[in-house]
Amino acid sequence: MAQCINFPLQRNITFKSYGNPVYQAMWYFIAWIAISLICNGFNNLWMPIAAAYVVPAVYNILVTFITGRVSMVIFFFVFKIIFPEGEAKTKK
Repeated sequence: MAQCINFPLQRNITFKSYGNPVYQAMWYFIAWIAISLICNGFNNLWMPIAAAYVVPAVYNILVTFITGRVSMVIFFFVFKIIFPEGEAKTKK
């Protein structure tokens, strides 16, 4: 639900993009799926071990940091694709 709110705000306010919204939403969705798969896969490897040896507050903080870092890297490259740098095109 957060991504459904976040995408239009980033597209219209942060990047002031007038590109093809379907193309941009498709790439945004692909990034969201990739982030979900990578983070869930990685967390399934180490969380059972961490749950046995570390208090939940600590490994939950680690999950947050891992998800944030993976999201940052993937969205950086996706934003380079869907919101290219250069002179902003104005809506006519």
